[in-house]
Amino acid sequence: MNDVQQLGEMLRHYAESEAHKKRLFETQSATWAARIAELFAQIQQWLEPVQAPHLLEVSREAYVAFGPSTPVETSTFKTEKLSIVIAGKPVEFVPDVMGSAGQISLAVMGLTAARYGSISLVGLADGQWQWRKTNGLKDPDTFVFDANFLAQQLQSLIPRDRN
Repeated sequence: MNDVQQLGEMLRHYAESEAHKKRLFETQSATWAARIAELFAQIQQWLEPVQAPHLLEVSREAYVAFGPSTPVETSTFKTEKLSIVIAGKPVEFVPDVMGSAGQISLAVMGLTAARYGSISLVGLADGQWQWRKTNGLKDPDTFVFDANFLAQQLQSLIPRDRN
């Protein structure tokens, strides 16, 4: 095989590799978006019995996930974000750009108790969701995310009567 043939062979392998990466990315992106939509539908279903105007409202809107390496102008991560307003306080579930191997995480804003803490939801391989509360450099506190856990977190936002 001469150098020109070898160059042609290398280009063919490269093109096949890139096409495979693109298909894998598209498949993972579709799964990522579907899992987020499924999660938001589940949250809406959990909160449906207690929704009331000006007390507890849940809404979803189109959203393009972006990050440091994926600016919003070029992001292909089209999804939605979920907003909950409880007793006048907003809580938002905002998807992060899909991580390696299709990893899903959402920033949860409006519930951080500690000054430098953050809360995120992480989609696990088994289909479950894990609530992660990070504060500083120590390992995050993790909890199974379900209807009761979400209700406990939202309860903390309702002002208490101080009598």
